[in-house]
Amino acid sequence: MKAYLPKSFQREADSNGVSDEDCREAIRRAESGLIDADLGQGLIKQRISRGNQGAARGSRAVVFYRRGKVAVFLHIFPKSKKANLTKSELAMYSRAGQELAKLTDKELTALSAKRGWRELEI
Repeated sequence: MKAYLPKSFQREADSNGVSDEDCREAIRRAESGLIDADLGQGLIKQRISRGNQGAARGSRAVVFYRRGKVAVFLHIFPKSKKANLTKSELAMYSRAGQELAKLTDKELTALSAKRGWRELEI
């Protein structure tokens, strides 16, 4: 399984105190069937705890996810500052999910290299 962290996600995660290991744990939970919300278009919303603070003090992430194949972290926001995505945000990420779903593994790898996404070892 491959997981990618786009630059914008990396900046947001860093500013929220979310580590690579926190992201790995969110994907491990998804792989075991523990998905917090299915947003459609291949998108899920996962809670991400910050270190040892637990999920209640953590963040939520929007992830393009294909079980056993790929995860692309698209957006993260702290639960304390925002309850959920707006309708316009959900529409924007849904369009992104539709586009990512069309890509082959090779095309996704090329896109990640072109855009400077960092691959996260799971």
